[in-house]
Amino acid sequence: MNMPLLEYLPTRPIRRPPERSASTRLAPPPGGDGTSTGRHRRAPEPTRHNGPLLWVGQAVNTTGLMMLVPVMPFYVEQLGVQGTAAASTWAGVAIAAPALALTAVTPLWGRVGDRIGRKWMVVRALLGLALAMVVMAFASSPLLLVVGRLLQGTLGGVVEAAAAFVGAVGPRKGRGEALGKSFSATATGSLLGPLVGGALVGSSALPQFMLVVAGCAAVAAAGCAVGLREPTPQEDQPTPADSHRGQARASRVRWRSLPSSAAVAGAAACAYFAIYGLIPVFAARIQELEPARAGEWVGALHATMWGASLAASTWWGRRNDRLDRPMATFALAATGCAIAIACQAVITEAWLLVGPRLLLGVCFAAIAQSLFLHVGHHAHEARRSAMVGTANSFLLLGQSLGPLLAGPALALTPPSAAIVALGLVGAVGALLAARVARTRPATSL
Repeated sequence: MNMPLLEYLPTRPIRRPPERSASTRLAPPPGGDGTSTGRHRRAPEPTRHNGPLLWVGQAVNTTGLMMLVPVMPFYVEQLGVQGTAAASTWAGVAIAAPALALTAVTPLWGRVGDRIGRKWMVVRALLGLALAMVVMAFASSPLLLVVGRLLQGTLGGVVEAAAAFVGAVGPRKGRGEALGKSFSATATGSLLGPLVGGALVGSSALPQFMLVVAGCAAVAAAGCAVGLREPTPQEDQPTPADSHRGQARASRVRWRSLPSSAAVAGAAACAYFAIYGLIPVFAARIQELEPARAGEWVGALHATMWGASLAASTWWGRRNDRLDRPMATFALAATGCAIAIACQAVITEAWLLVGPRLLLGVCFAAIAQSLFLHVGHHAHEARRSAMVGTANSFLLLGQSLGPLLAGPALALTPPSAAIVALGLVGAVGALLAARVARTRPATSL
């Protein structure tokens, strides 16, 4: 037992420690392992496998989710739909279906994750993806395809579960880079999916690849069930400002407590409305420019966009950590997306679309991660998953409404006019985000 030095001076009597019982002497010191004190024992690293496991899970999920998206109009024609307007409408419904379902269930899954652990939300989402891919592989009509896509949204949500997991751990200053790395997995899957979908559309190999993705999702779910580790209480403490507010307030924190919450929600919905609404319209635009090789061009140009997202994801995360103003980053990126979308209306050669697609990919990489980081800065730890889930529901609202409205609009307007309108919607999202960035800097609760 360590004693203060003054107690050994002759002017004061030496105080001896009281006798301890045998059971007390044999007990290890608090925080220790029986051989050394907790102060000198090296802390374990139970979460070191979390990053790779989450990355793989998100990459597999996004590959399955995005492999049909850019070529959806062509795939529904393969299932028996006839006519450009009908194919665009069915494609819009099928593209929007996962987002519609996920919009409804994400806040619920977020609350469940806060109660039983975020790890099991990741496992649940991967198993849901596996089931959905099996249904889609055996779909023989556009209606069954939509059912499979709805299952993807209702039972899936790997990216959202992983974002909540990442946002809950580590110090505030490193969360931006962690989210950037996490979203690089989304970009990887979105790069591979369109490449494979564009190459295999029209052949029997595409449903077979869906079964391969289902198997990979099941294996990833098993790996996450075994290897993912929830942060310990010591690793997952709230920031000092969180503690200052106190745990009693955690249950009262709701979306409306977020500064300029309505503008944040509107910015998220508008940005994703423009980006995802472009998908069915873009396929029709390419069919105008390159009718003989439309499927290949659509797949390649979508892959170009997502390759740029993959390259830029971590850079945006580091920028957010450095500046600590995620909504300013959101506004900048949304502006770039709006410009890139509008440019695609006036270009008349397919190969010239590479530039706008690269810009769209780079800027898209910042949207979701900046939103989640902003919300995470303001959310109390006890409500962080639910708050991130609510933020994601606004992204999903735009992601679902965009294709639902843009696809049928092609029956009334040419693709170029629809693209210009989508660019204007994206510009509205950028203005709303800029308003949030000006009025309230990101600070933690």
